[in-house]
Amino acid sequence: MKVTRSVDDLKQKFKFSLLVAASKVWRNPLDRDASIKMLEDAILYQKDYKPVVLPALKSLNGVDSQWLVKDFTVNFDKYYIWQIGVGDRIKSLSICRSGTVLINGKSMLDLDYGNASGLLDLPYKLKQVKFPTVIAPWSHFWGGYYDFIMGTLSKLCRIEKVFGQGIWEEVKICYPLRNTNYETEYLQKLGIPKSALIDTRNWQEEIQTESAILGNNMSNAIPDILDLRNRFCPPETSEATRKIYISRSVKRRVKNEAEVREVLQKFGFEILEDISRPVDEQIRLFQEAAIIVGPHGAGFTNLLWCKPGTKVLEFFNGGYTPPYFYYISQILGLDYSYMVEPSNDPEHWSLQAYDMTVDTEVLQREIKKMLD
Repeated sequence: MKVTRSVDDLKQKFKFSLLVAASKVWRNPLDRDASIKMLEDAILYQKDYKPVVLPALKSLNGVDSQWLVKDFTVNFDKYYIWQIGVGDRIKSLSICRSGTVLINGKSMLDLDYGNASGLLDLPYKLKQVKFPTVIAPWSHFWGGYYDFIMGTLSKLCRIEKVFGQGIWEEVKICYPLRNTNYETEYLQKLGIPKSALIDTRNWQEEIQTESAILGNNMSNAIPDILDLRNRFCPPETSEATRKIYISRSVKRRVKNEAEVREVLQKFGFEILEDISRPVDEQIRLFQEAAIIVGPHGAGFTNLLWCKPGTKVLEFFNGGYTPPYFYYISQILGLDYSYMVEPSNDPEHWSLQAYDMTVDTEVLQREIKKMLD
């Protein structure tokens, strides 16, 4: 398994290097430092955040995450909002299919998690559309609920903080739209009209602009979690008493979920099936939760809405134990714990979709402790 993953990594790197080499004839992918350097005279907002230390945390079943077995420090780059415009130095601004910003028809900015997606495009488009000012909040074709909340939505909140809520009536927001209910509902909550949203994925259409408002993201964690919470979490009106189990029906499923459900239902847990729910319902469920249990997945993004002191128990397979939700819990004062199914393989991103088995004896023991 280890050798196979190494070969997979090499193949990915080789394919990417070929793509970059071929595409540099017509596009130049800038790295993060070069991108920020190019924008240094267009800064509207910048903020430094102190590192966050995640204290070492042992698992409940004696199989530890490699991330959490010792203190782990989350460091942040400086956070920015820029506004760039066409002028003497910048002759043209356009948006790639991926949402990546293209300067002078060639230089691709890296403000999120790389800019390789900007190479999946055509060098010439049959049609050009032009908007006076655009916001480009995301630059990838991939992304789910967690990525939207922590990447796109958090950046839009930062832009709103700089410009005020009236900004949404003056711009177009350009990126590969997810076209999900949660995306639509959150954007509506921000006050963004549907007419302001432009899906960039059209192969035939080039989006040009005179001015672009941009922000940066960092991988794995964002520092402005409290801004997200304050923007979307309604006033607390009831006690947190609900006990919730988050089920998963696709990847990272609990293989012995019937036994897990049986244990939890003895203690009065609600089972949240893996179905789409309105955003307001998701926020309310987690705001009213005293205990939240489930396998690692995007549903835990809703920990953002929990009250301080809420107990969290996350299940992992041993090949993939990222600390994303431990980080959120640490920032918000949640009581986080976890269990890991043993694995013979070292952790690797390629194992992230693996299902898991939960030790129900340990689970029952720990739930009793939580309730006591």
